[in-house]
Amino acid sequence: MNSTTPETPTLDLHCLENVRQTGDKTTFRCPACANEGKDRTGNHGVIFLASGKFTCVVDPQHRSEIWKRAGLKGQRSGHPRADRLTSRQSKRERLIQQGKDSLHRALEERRRELLEKYAWDFAEVWEESPLRLEGAEADDPRLFLECLFPSEATVWTGHEWESGQAGRHSHHWRTVAEWTTAHWEELGPMVSPAIWPEGTTSRTARNVIAVPYVVLDFDGPPGRPPRTDADMKRHVVECLALINWLKNGMGWRLSALLHTGSKSLHAWFQHPGGEILATLKDVASELGIDLSLIGHPEHPARLPGQVHRKTGQMSRLWWLRSGL
Repeated sequence: MNSTTPETPTLDLHCLENVRQTGDKTTFRCPACANEGKDRTGNHGVIFLASGKFTCVVDPQHRSEIWKRAGLKGQRSGHPRADRLTSRQSKRERLIQQGKDSLHRALEERRRELLEKYAWDFAEVWEESPLRLEGAEADDPRLFLECLFPSEATVWTGHEWESGQAGRHSHHWRTVAEWTTAHWEELGPMVSPAIWPEGTTSRTARNVIAVPYVVLDFDGPPGRPPRTDADMKRHVVECLALINWLKNGMGWRLSALLHTGSKSLHAWFQHPGGEILATLKDVASELGIDLSLIGHPEHPARLPGQVHRKTGQMSRLWWLRSGL
């Protein structure tokens, strides 16, 4: 082994600035000095190659900051204070991970309980819908908008990309009264659960003036997407139970429920308030709810009566209530 190479390297040189080797030592810019606007030449920090020990030649107390910046995990720094800091940091990281693991297990157990207690099969969903959805009504996006929004409310429907671009997509913002008299093909395939000011041309969060609903996208637990027909049947059963739990167990007011034509169910709930929504967001992934729509009313969700491009299947309403 080269005599100038330490037996056990203690610092990751890639994490340091102005690194240079000179004779039997390596110099670098001390990060603590740099934080004070000093060591512009980059030679206050020194590693002695024979031993691997390091220091700041201006202030040896800076060794702890150097170790925090570039210390190699699993190695001891040779400086007791730095080693104590590293040990405490590792302990904190372990405790955080243990906490996450415990929460995951608790949610998994709670999820199984909810699935049993709040089972809600399709026949019950259809039978309990406040509005009877038969035939073409289950596919009608105009009925959907008419039931969920006031007639004078301005809402957006269209493709995800139909927004902005110097106002060329302004016709995608209309009042509900205008949408209900539009030709079917003019609507969709998507809608946002927000109300917009008249004259809006860009679907950005800052333009939203009211958020009557939150759309929960139930697409399954992370890492376990439904792939087979059996998976899909089980997925729907689980999603319906969780929606029923929010509706009857948590007192959330369900306004609409539709199958997207793919793997997801979209549940439109009247907005429960920011604090409650934040609490749900913390556990949404564990419950199989996509985070992307929560707290983002400008984001689009699927309208009924739209063919899903991946499956060729139609999105359909399963449950609908009229009025806020």
